[in-house]
Amino acid sequence: MQLDKLHYAILNELQSDARSSNAAIGRKIGLTAPAVAERIKKLQEAGIIKGFSAVVDYSKLEYIHNVLIAVKLQPNMIASFLKETEKIEGIVKMIHTTGEYCFFLHLFLKSVEELTVLLDRFGKFGDTITYSILSVPIDYKPIHF
Repeated sequence: MQLDKLHYAILNELQSDARSSNAAIGRKIGLTAPAVAERIKKLQEAGIIKGFSAVVDYSKLEYIHNVLIAVKLQPNMIASFLKETEKIEGIVKMIHTTGEYCFFLHLFLKSVEELTVLLDRFGKFGDTITYSILSVPIDYKPIHF
């Protein structure tokens, strides 16, 4: 898909406020609401816009532990580890990386007991290191085009 300056303007607006109406975006960038809707549809079909979601403050829902768990696996353990993680509630992001620890899991949990159970489950697959997240100075920062 060939993007022009209007596609980028739409992406910038949606990153700032994904709930903006097509009409509001159109007024800002000089398009009609139907033209904005059509461009958004094409951006979705091209996989550039992956979806729209709500940003939830889990701490207000009694998820008091915000942690990163780094997991070191042997290559033959990756498939079974991934299958295991599909069953686990609380994982909000999993990142596959290079380096000594090949996966980083970001989780929100309600108790230390939940964390202990998870670490036991992950221990079957390889070594782990757990980091408590104290703050998130940048939670989401859009890239403006």
